[in-house]
Amino acid sequence: MRSATLRQMTGGLFALGLLHASCTEARVFCCKDARGQQVCGDTLPPACADRGYRELNSQGATVRQIEAPMTEDQRARRDADAKRQADEERARQELRRRDTTLLNTYTSEKEIMSARDRRVADLEELLARLREQQGTLAERRKKLEEDAARFTGQGKRVPSGIQDRLDTTREDLRQIGENIAFKERDLADTRKRFEDDLKRFRELHKQP
Repeated sequence: MRSATLRQMTGGLFALGLLHASCTEARVFCCKDARGQQVCGDTLPPACADRGYRELNSQGATVRQIEAPMTEDQRARRDADAKRQADEERARQELRRRDTTLLNTYTSEKEIMSARDRRVADLEELLARLREQQGTLAERRKKLEEDAARFTGQGKRVPSGIQDRLDTTREDLRQIGENIAFKERDLADTRKRFEDDLKRFRELHKQP
């Protein structure tokens, strides 16, 4: 009899323990709704779905704070900030790479200026040859246009040989004009690049 009573008491105490644990683990979710009033529930209230909320234990203490989901604007700003930071980091890495290359390539300002002068001289010589060719082609085109005009002035068709050479010369002039423009940009870029390298070289050697 005594054993049965003991078993009953033990079972009752175990049940009370489970009930106490269940109460201890209970959670309450609270947030402020659109009107600024606090709303709570043992499950997340619908009014809290798109808002920040607190999770409280059975003693009313906050055990977790959940931030509100970000709006489209907030996500866009976050993504823009992340992209800006990534771009800045890439720029820093690129600058470090260029600095390393610059210091490994040149040991003095004189070396930079000598390399610049050689490259500029090569480009200027190439441009001079291209302009000379352009002049020769321009004279040829003028002569061919005069030959063609003699026929058109008489209401005659320009012979195919003259017209073909005229078309070819015009195309050659177009291509050489594009080439000259490209080389002129290359020359300007080369001068600027060496000036930038010279300036950066001086800055690096001034650093402690």
